[in-house]
Formats: sequence, structure tokens, C-alpha cells
Amino acid sequence: MYLVLRSPAGTALLEVPVREDVRTFLENTEALVPRGTESGHIDWNLELANLFAKS
Repeated sequence: MYLVLRSPAGTALLEVPVREDVRTFLENTEALVPRGTESGHIDWNLELANLFAKS
């Protein structure tokens, strides 16, 4: 399995063996937060308040 991690600083491509526990974790994660709905699960006001509180 390949995992691609991207940020403004760059991209990393990781190759990891597929194991049943990884498959189960990803299936459970997608069941809780389907693809494309991630941002709907974030409380933006709370995150911004936390970010500015640390400044």
C-alpha cells in the first residue's frame, strides 16, 4: 500500500505492507468519516480559538 502525505513543505510517498489490521482501521475510519466529508467534522470556531489562544 502506498500512502501519500502532502503539505506546503513537500510530499512524502510511503510504501507499507498491507496487513489486516491496517485494512480494518481504514475501513472503520471511512465508515465514521466518509471521503469528502472530513471538513464537516471540524469545529472551525473551536480550532481557531485554540490556535489564537496559543499565540
